[in-house]
Amino acid sequence: MITFTVFCQHSDIIDLVRKTLNRGLGENLIFNVISDRAAIETHLHYEVPQFVLFDLDDPSLEAQAIVHKLVDDPLLLNVRMLGLIRSVDSRVPSIPGLFSVMSPSQIKNLLPHLVHILHSNEHLILQTGIIRELGRNGTLNIPNNPLLLEAYAELLASFVYNHNFIDMQGKYGLKFSLVEMLMNAVEHGNCNISFEEKRTWLQSGKDIVALIQQKCQDPQIAKRQVMLQYDIRAGESVFVISDEGEGFDVSSLPDPQDPTAMLELHGRGIFMTQNYVRKMAYNDKGNQVTLIVEHLKDRDHTIPEGFMDSEVLNLKSGDVVFKENDIGNTFYYIVGGEFVVMIGGKTITTLNNTNIFLGEMEFLLGSRRAATVYAKTDGCLVAINAKEWLRAVQKYPYYGLFMSRLLAQKLDKQSRRVTS
Repeated sequence: MITFTVFCQHSDIIDLVRKTLNRGLGENLIFNVISDRAAIETHLHYEVPQFVLFDLDDPSLEAQAIVHKLVDDPLLLNVRMLGLIRSVDSRVPSIPGLFSVMSPSQIKNLLPHLVHILHSNEHLILQTGIIRELGRNGTLNIPNNPLLLEAYAELLASFVYNHNFIDMQGKYGLKFSLVEMLMNAVEHGNCNISFEEKRTWLQSGKDIVALIQQKCQDPQIAKRQVMLQYDIRAGESVFVISDEGEGFDVSSLPDPQDPTAMLELHGRGIFMTQNYVRKMAYNDKGNQVTLIVEHLKDRDHTIPEGFMDSEVLNLKSGDVVFKENDIGNTFYYIVGGEFVVMIGGKTITTLNNTNIFLGEMEFLLGSRRAATVYAKTDGCLVAINAKEWLRAVQKYPYYGLFMSRLLAQKLDKQSRRVTS
C-alpha cells in the first residue's frame, strides 16, 4: 500500500496525478489532496504519508518552508518529497530534500518511475536500524532517462546525510557529483554523444533530453543501462558508476588544481566533482568512475524539536546509562556516541545514533530493564520521561507513528532471525 498526498489547489493537476498513479497502483493507492496551508502540517503530523508532491509555484502553500522543516526534523526524514512547477518560466528551485522537480507535462511519464524507484529502494530512506542491517552496499541499474537521475542521486545522498556521515553542504556536493557522473554516463557513454554534437544541438535551441531520447530510438542504445554501485563504509562512502559505452581518453580530464577549468564548457562538471569528493578515479577504458566521499568524524544527530526541553546527558566513556533490573521509566534519544548493551555480563550489541532510541521497549511496557547499557565512547543522550513523551506526541503526533513503525520493524527483524 502506498500513501500519496498532493499539496495543490489546481484540480486539473490533481486529477492528472490521481489518474497517473491509479493506472499503476489501483487499490494499492491511498490518495490525499490538501489545498489549505493550515492543514498541511496537521496532515503531515497525523498521517506521515510515504510520498508528497508540493506545488512550488503556489506561494500561499509555503512549500519551501515546509520542506525545510521536514528536512530539519530527523523523525520526518522518511517522507519522500517531490516538487511541481506549473509555469514553463519557473526557475527550478534548489531545495535540499526534494527527490525530483517536474512540470505537469512530465507527470504522466515521470511520476510512475519516481514512485517505483523510491518505493523499491525504501531501505535507503527509512531512518531505522544499524546501517549494516539496512543495505550498506548494493547496486542500482539505471535506464537512459536523464529525468530520473536526480532521484537516484538524492536517494543515496540522503541516505549518507540521514545517517549523519555528511553535513548539508556535503550532501549537496555528493548529490551534484552523482548527478553529473550519471549524466555523463548516459549522455557521453551509453548514447555516445560527443562534445561537438552536444554543443551544436544546444546552440540550435534544443534540449539535451530531447537528443538523448532521439539516440534511444536505436534499440541497441535504448537497452543500455548505467550501473551505480554503492558501499557505505565506516569512514567513507564509495560510489562506482559504469556505463556500456566505448569510454574516453582519461588523460584529457581537467586538473582539479587549475581554477581556469571552471571557465571551460567541456568538463566543468567533472572539475567540480573532483573538488567535491576526496577521490575520483576512472578506469583505463574511461567507462567507469569511482567517487570516494570521506565521512565527518564524531558528527552528532540533531535533537528533534519535540525533545528540546528534555534533559540532555553528556556521557564519558564508561558511564553507565542504566543497569539490568532498573525501573524503565525513561527512554533515550541517541544524539551521538556508541553504547554497549550487556545481559548477564555478556555483550549483546553496540548501539549508536543510527538506532535512534535506547531503552524504549521497557519504557513502553513499564517493565524493568532487560540489560545493562554503558557508554563505549563519549556520547550524548536525551532522556525522555512519560510526561515529556506524551507532550511530544500530542504536539507532534507523527512521533508516535514513527515509534510504532520502529518497533514493528525491530520485531519483524527478530522474528525473521528466529525463523531463519
